[in-house]
Amino acid sequence: MRKVVVILKSESENADNYGTLLEKHGFEPVFIATLDFSFKNLDVLRDRLLSPYKYSGLIFTSPRSITAVRDALRGQKLKDDWKMLENYSVGETSRELIQRTLDLDTKGHHSGNASNLADFIKTDLYNKTVTMPFLFPCGNLKQDVLQNKLSEYGYSLDSVEVYETVPHRELERNLVALFRGEREAKSERTIDSLLFFSPSGINYCAHVFEKHRIDLTGKRIIAIGPSTKKAIENKGITVHRTAEKPSPDYVVDALLQDT
Repeated sequence: MRKVVVILKSESENADNYGTLLEKHGFEPVFIATLDFSFKNLDVLRDRLLSPYKYSGLIFTSPRSITAVRDALRGQKLKDDWKMLENYSVGETSRELIQRTLDLDTKGHHSGNASNLADFIKTDLYNKTVTMPFLFPCGNLKQDVLQNKLSEYGYSLDSVEVYETVPHRELERNLVALFRGEREAKSERTIDSLLFFSPSGINYCAHVFEKHRIDLTGKRIIAIGPSTKKAIENKGITVHRTAEKPSPDYVVDALLQDT
């Protein structure tokens, strides 16, 4: 019997990394695109990017914010002055994408989530004089954790909302087809686990589960990060394991704990 692991996340170039590692450990990965994004305010962001002297650095907490910066630059290079500032990001994948597309090094990528990143920034800036705000390109569903913590630590953010999160146009159809296929295959192909990568992802999926009366009994629910865990539990769904960081290794470790 093949154990299917459903990867519910936005379309991104690192989806294959999860699939390869899951297959190596005997799982059958199925990727379902959960979120889509529309960009906005790129002219506003461009004006900010042309004025690095007004900032202490850049902070990235999602791959979309990196894409927004790239697109706002309209093919131009990011000003070298940004390289002299304090720049931060969450996640190894984002750090590599920033290096590749913006030629910019960032710190804090190992932190795993916005709350931990704020703590890292506080420690990293100890004994440094930082008076300017950080430029923070973000989405419409951003949490306030980063801003609140940094404010508590004496730092400020200039947040620019550069994208909106919407459910992927094929999400409902693909989820319904997946669970229907499991029923028709009976015991030959079982959905073992579902991986949720964001609060918005579980919110959109939960709507489909309720609408089509999809039963999650017996499915292991894996949350990527504490905010996603909380969002899942708010839907009345039990979280079996939490991967503390959005990386294939942490996800596989969470899955293997119960096998």
